[in-house]
Amino acid sequence: MIYSKGSIKNIADSVGIPKLKDGITTAMAQDVEYRLHEIISEATKFMKHSKRTKLTVSDINSALRVRNIEPIYGFETGRPVKFHKASTALEDIYYVEDEQIDLDALLEEPLPSVPLDVVYTAHWLAIEGVQPRIQQNPLPIDEEELVSKKPVKSQRQEGVETIPLVKHVLSRELQLYFECITESLQSPDPIVKSTALESISIDAGIHQLVTYFVQYIAVTVKNNLHSLEVLKTAMAVARAIRRNPNLFIEPYMHQLIPSLLTCLVSKRLCESPTEDHWSLRDGAAQQISEICQQFGQSYHTLQARIARTLLRAFLDPTKPLTTHYGAIVGLTKLGVSIIRVLVLPNTKAYMTLLDSEMEKDCEQLRDDARHCQNALLESLRALARDSSGLNPANLTSVEKSKLVEVVGESLANLVFKDKEGCEIVAAVLVVGRESRESRELKDGQRNSD
Repeated sequence: MIYSKGSIKNIADSVGIPKLKDGITTAMAQDVEYRLHEIISEATKFMKHSKRTKLTVSDINSALRVRNIEPIYGFETGRPVKFHKASTALEDIYYVEDEQIDLDALLEEPLPSVPLDVVYTAHWLAIEGVQPRIQQNPLPIDEEELVSKKPVKSQRQEGVETIPLVKHVLSRELQLYFECITESLQSPDPIVKSTALESISIDAGIHQLVTYFVQYIAVTVKNNLHSLEVLKTAMAVARAIRRNPNLFIEPYMHQLIPSLLTCLVSKRLCESPTEDHWSLRDGAAQQISEICQQFGQSYHTLQARIARTLLRAFLDPTKPLTTHYGAIVGLTKLGVSIIRVLVLPNTKAYMTLLDSEMEKDCEQLRDDARHCQNALLESLRALARDSSGLNPANLTSVEKSKLVEVVGESLANLVFKDKEGCEIVAAVLVVGRESRESRELKDGQRNSD
């Protein structure tokens, strides 16, 4: 027996249990021996997993924690534990000698240095995709390859050498394909250009090039803001990559939408104001509408954010009429609910601004104003087409006056001349009645509260 009965009796006497029976001490000694074997066996597992051949106090403490037993305190140290033997009349006792500390010598020792305060510093992990070679950043893995490369100076930090760490992931074939497509898109031959666009819209092996095409669209729109044909080509590329069923473009929508909005509400999109930039704005509005329909369920705030941006452009009197036109067309394409909530309530106030522009002695301003009038008229037509089930008869003077109150006199005159005028009036009056009833209901609830 490893653990003797005498040890059990000594421990019992120390805790105030004298004259313990022999049968009890024998049973307890056996149980203690079993527990010791169990703890040592568990500690040996920790020793073997640590790739060691010497059992340490930390292994015993780990085994005790596994058994939900409080670990041993005061023995876990980096120095080896030395046991000293003390012989008595009954048995030998082993103990660990406590280290004697000279307090005078301890007090005369110099104080340790004060630890540094915790501070935070900022540095560039990467600048435009390139990691600067500074002390805070890790060193490149392949030094010989990096030394052979030409250092690239950052535009944001003068004098800091940066070296690209990421190799080109595109295969040589995809690089040649992208170069060939971009050159074909700049070709004056419409057949070559249409062939390139068709390849983008149907090719199944160009998923890696999606981000490059999106970047190509953004750079093209930014650098050719007054070149109408180049902008039309960029919008055609956007339409082609969106309509390719083999491409997953959802992660790149946040990069594509700003380019579409630029082509929709930018002040100038061509060198001469007589060029047909209106069709470019119409096409951009249609693409934005399709994006909202396609990804609106995944991103619930997408349509609301775009509508808010277009509404600000629509209601800003400092913006040019070309921007107003793009905003009206964009809001119209977003759906009838947007027309009811955002366009129709602001139509009369906007027509006041438009009438003042029509009176100016400038043919270009009048032409832009007529386009804005037609855009508003088209939004009213969309509202009428959605209001199914209405069977308007001939317009009465009361209905005409109510329409003038909602959309203004000049736009009302255009509605009266339109072939869908009766339907438009009926739809506008229905929307006005619903809005009035809703306001009255809210006022009644507010008064009752």
